[in-house]
Amino acid sequence: MSQSGQPDTRAEREQPQPPAGAPALSRAQARAAEARAAELRSAAGHPPDLTRPPVAGELAYESTITAPTEWVPYVYTTAEIQTHLARRGLSTAAAVCGLLGVLAGIFVIWGVPLSIAAVVLALVARFVERRAGGLWIVGLVSGLVGILMGALWFVVITRMLPAYYG
Repeated sequence: MSQSGQPDTRAEREQPQPPAGAPALSRAQARAAEARAAELRSAAGHPPDLTRPPVAGELAYESTITAPTEWVPYVYTTAEIQTHLARRGLSTAAAVCGLLGVLAGIFVIWGVPLSIAAVVLALVARFVERRAGGLWIVGLVSGLVGILMGALWFVVITRMLPAYYG
């Protein structure tokens, strides 16, 4: 209620006031009374009032309506900016391991462990680092290429060794 004694909200205006000295109603009794009042209003041709007065600890509906926030830009804090910049380590490691795995895979089969590490790091970075961009994709693709090159080296070596020693 306002200071003038008049109800401020529609819910306060329509809420029945108990007579002075009457015992307070429980929540269930208050809801039953509201349901009866709604039935009477609908029987009289008025549209039903689907609002209820706020229960203790709740805010009134009118106080929860706010202005749209589409035009309010989000301002990052310094800690958030530093966290976002630091959140590219796994993706960077995946890309470096993948590229080293491809380079090593050109000459020897020993680039496969680096390529496997690149694939694992890239898959983890995909879920952990949402803002890392496509850097994890570079690590994933180069890791897969390094694994394929290692498989090719394995096939070549297993085909050539029997001919060399035989």
